[in-house]
Amino acid sequence: MVLELFENIFQLVAILAALLISIFRYIVSRNRTWIYSVVFFLSSLLSCYFWTAYLIIMGSTPNVSDMLAYFGWNTSYLVLLLLLIHIKSPQERRYFHILMLVPIPLNLWQLSLYITFGGVLNNIYQVTVCTLIACFCIQSILWHIRHRDISAPPHVHAAAFIYVTTEFGMWTCSCFDDPIGSLYYPCSFLNSLSCLLLVWAIMLSEKKDEVSGLNMDKRVQNILKSVYVNVTLVCALGGLMLGAWIRDVLSSGISGQADTSVYDIIPLILFLISLIIVAATVTVIFIVIFEQKVMENNSLREARKVAERSNAAKSEFLAHMSHEIRTPMNAVLGMNEMVLNESIRARDDLPEDREELHSIFSEIVSCSGNIESAGNSLLAIINDILDLSKIEAGKLEIREGQYRLSSVINDVGNMVCFRARAKDLDFLVDVDENLPDLLYGDEVRIRQVVTNVLNNAVKYTQEGSVTLSVKADGTEGYEKGQTIRLVFFIRDTGIGIKEEDMGRLFQSFERMDMKENSAIEGTGLGLAITRRLVGMMNGTIEVKSRYREGSEFILHIPQKVMSSETVGDCLRKTEDNSEKAYDGGDSFFAPAARVLIVDDTRMNLIVAAGLLKDTGMIIDTAGGGDEALELAAKSDYDLILLDQRMPVMDGIETLHILREREDREGKHTPVICLTADAIDGARDRYLKEGFTDYLTKPIEAKNLKKMVLKYLPEDKIQKG
Repeated sequence: MVLELFENIFQLVAILAALLISIFRYIVSRNRTWIYSVVFFLSSLLSCYFWTAYLIIMGSTPNVSDMLAYFGWNTSYLVLLLLLIHIKSPQERRYFHILMLVPIPLNLWQLSLYITFGGVLNNIYQVTVCTLIACFCIQSILWHIRHRDISAPPHVHAAAFIYVTTEFGMWTCSCFDDPIGSLYYPCSFLNSLSCLLLVWAIMLSEKKDEVSGLNMDKRVQNILKSVYVNVTLVCALGGLMLGAWIRDVLSSGISGQADTSVYDIIPLILFLISLIIVAATVTVIFIVIFEQKVMENNSLREARKVAERSNAAKSEFLAHMSHEIRTPMNAVLGMNEMVLNESIRARDDLPEDREELHSIFSEIVSCSGNIESAGNSLLAIINDILDLSKIEAGKLEIREGQYRLSSVINDVGNMVCFRARAKDLDFLVDVDENLPDLLYGDEVRIRQVVTNVLNNAVKYTQEGSVTLSVKADGTEGYEKGQTIRLVFFIRDTGIGIKEEDMGRLFQSFERMDMKENSAIEGTGLGLAITRRLVGMMNGTIEVKSRYREGSEFILHIPQKVMSSETVGDCLRKTEDNSEKAYDGGDSFFAPAARVLIVDDTRMNLIVAAGLLKDTGMIIDTAGGGDEALELAAKSDYDLILLDQRMPVMDGIETLHILREREDREGKHTPVICLTADAIDGARDRYLKEGFTDYLTKPIEAKNLKKMVLKYLPEDKIQKG
């Protein structure tokens, strides 16, 4: 009796632990597999609790033919079968092996032994379902052995096979006397442990992609777990105490054997208490499912709001871009029409009066300058959009190298100075002369972020001044290899920023105070790009502003010192460099040189040839790769400017054919790649293909001449 009582209590504790683990895992992950596990152990708990409580209260085991005694276990077998089918793949379900049938004759023999105990239909049902479970388990194990490389280990099927095998062992041993009958209890204890093994197997087999990404609030999870544990334990212990109390009350008022049927109320009470545990379990599952649906609905609602905001932002952006692009385009087309009109008038009726002639050409020059300004505005818009798209796609890289700080300040100062003077603004530069000049960092991006902020300052300042100050953050004395934090202070006396707009300042496509600044052109991308670039360089950007008084932007960018040489008088260097720029350093004359320009767009050929016209070179043009190869076969060129993206035969294919021909002839003509492909890595890619150098469109005269001058034979160049 003691061993039997211990066996039932041990089984009850094991099933209860497995049930709690399963319900906890389901609350956290909401994986459907855990629902099968919960229902399986809950069904097992009903019969195990009923059996154990009956044994404790009544001192004997219930009738095995009693439906209440085996209702839970019979349900659990069916649920376990459904669980195994659920986790099988379609290919696994169709797999057949003769060894799958081994459990059938063994279980038929076991049924012949056990059928005399209890209800016949009950025994046939149990043996049939458990035989199917054993067959399916063997099927999965054999499938994994044959397809080990593509199938996951069948942990759950192996654990389920141990469970039904020990179950069969219990049934078989109970039909024999000792010594075989004594094996019943070891099989029973192993069967109880296999419940925990089954939970562990499900945890191992749980697929991460089946776990919902929407996590229930931890507080709600803990409340559900706590409530469920309390309800289960109170019902289990309370049922035992209530049953014992009813037994004592009834036994004290019963006299005679005939009245013992009154005890039949105790199994009914135990079954009702079990139903409370079932109700608690169903409630927890319902709450989890309901909470999941609520979170999914909230997530969908948030996603819809985000989509609506994105659509609104996209529409606003397109409308804004349409305005920003059409404004300079209108200037380009309008000014170009004026140039055409003035040119036609001069061609058809050239005035003899010198002043009138001067007036016509002055008008043409003015219009040409406006066209250039509008073109640069268009190019700036396109560059901003491309930079932002590259940053968001993670394709923009920080390329570090040695550079001179004085050169960066010089270039930025010259660029911004003209814009400031055009608006009658004072542009002031204050640079710490003790700063190291030779630094290591991304010169291009530093120049870009400082220029962006300075251009913004000039753009939003109508009168007063814009000041650029450059210092190092709390550092005295500089040594090679030391890392310093460069600090750029950019102050203006412009319109300033409202306090409520500060949070939107660095957002893409955002422009502050559109009512006041509607006439100011811009995409609203400059500061957004600046902050991201500064962040990519491990720096920071901050802003201080008072509305209608001005703003101050402060950029902190870490850089490595490469030499102790200082920048010195940066303003003097800027003036010297400006004078050199006007010396016409890139101006040259090469009447003996011959150059081939290849592009499939006629307008691009006219522009490139026109920009090189004053060099006196012999310039041939080709509209495609085939024509270029024909011309190259007839003439010896000193330099070829080759467009990359062309129909039929692109630049790379043309280059490869040209190089093969030149290798046979022992020649090598410098070939410059002309392309609008300005993304990171493009230069290295084209050089690897065999191009001598790389020049991006739109082509600027200064850069084009510098490139041509670099590769022309020196004996053909006459400096101008």
